[in-house]
Amino acid sequence: MAARTLHCCAEGRDGDWEALCLDLDIAVQGRSFDEVFRGLKQAISLYLETVADLPPEERPCLLHRPVPFLVRLKFLAQASRRLFFGNDGDRQRHQFTIPLVA
Repeated sequence: MAARTLHCCAEGRDGDWEALCLDLDIAVQGRSFDEVFRGLKQAISLYLETVADLPPEERPCLLHRPVPFLVRLKFLAQASRRLFFGNDGDRQRHQFTIPLVA
């Protein structure tokens, strides 16, 4: 089995968070970073279990479905803005990876 690393990000403030898997286009919402981190891991796990139950010829397109280019561009722009201009108020952003065995 090959190892795979999924790229993810989260953004929010107390009581209002969203996390997104950039490689599988899966998103969750929650009240804290910890909640969306756990929720995204669970959503990814359930998604991969569902895909594993499909016929082999249907799996490849479902295992490689990144978010649209404009969504990736948005996160790149936000990271660049933070690098050059600092944080924007009370919103927090985290980038993280989730290692999986595919």
